Amino acid sequence: MIGIDRPIKPEWIYKTLQMIEPGEKPIVYSEPFEDIAKELIGKEGKRKVRTIIFRSFVYMHKSGKKIIKPNIFIQWAKKESLNDLKPIFLLKILMDYEVTRFIAQKMAVNMDSSNSISVSLLSKAMVKEYGDRDVVKRSLRSFLTTLVHFDVLTQVDKKNYQLLEKISIPEQRICQFLILYSSEFLKSNVLDIQNIEPEFLFFFKEIDLQAVSFKFNGKYWEYIRDINRDVLIMKDQQQCIWSKKNN
Repeated sequence: MIGIDRPIKPEWIYKTLQMIEPGEKPIVYSEPFEDIAKELIGKEGKRKVRTIIFRSFVYMHKSGKKIIKPNIFIQWAKKESLNDLKPIFLLKILMDYEVTRFIAQKMAVNMDSSNSISVSLLSKAMVKEYGDRDVVKRSLRSFLTTLVHFDVLTQVDKKNYQLLEKISIPEQRICQFLILYSSEFLKSNVLDIQNIEPEFLFFFKEIDLQAVSFKFNGKYWEYIRDINRDVLIMKDQQQCIWSKKNN
């Protein structure tokens, strides 16, 4: 599988995380998940969607899959609303699947003045990059549908989608993104905000990363800025992303 080859609804992620209790075996949630994703037809489709959700939001630290361990997404889902968590869910999907970032990148450069994007243009770019395979085209369709479910796109017709109003994301959630990006994507406690790929932020309203870096300097990270770099040296990452203060 090159990427997210089934559409994902944020509601499925949220309800799955809400029902999960650390210490349980993942298999006990197989049947309950079928009730969450009732719209899906067939056990194979439900299994694949469940696998995507568990891979990104349950098995975060690749620490084994026999017993579910606590993680921040499970904690958030039990305390926060779905609407509050949708932006960070989408950002985590972008972190975990290179193909989604490729699609976002191509959307950014091929979108017309009315914020419309041709499926044909995206498909040609995907085939050129990954080959003319069914899984490639399925991944494109699946991610576009996922973006519709996240209220990022609307489908105009079979051949075109349109970008809706970009998502507003509060400062504290930006901090959580930066810390997750550092720990989960870079696997490092050092992050240069100048090097964050623009496709991560394409679906969001303009974010002043320098202002956020200055504001939370000393709390979540040490911020080092000079001519050629804007570096964050992260502190205790788990403590930072658990924090809900200043939200």
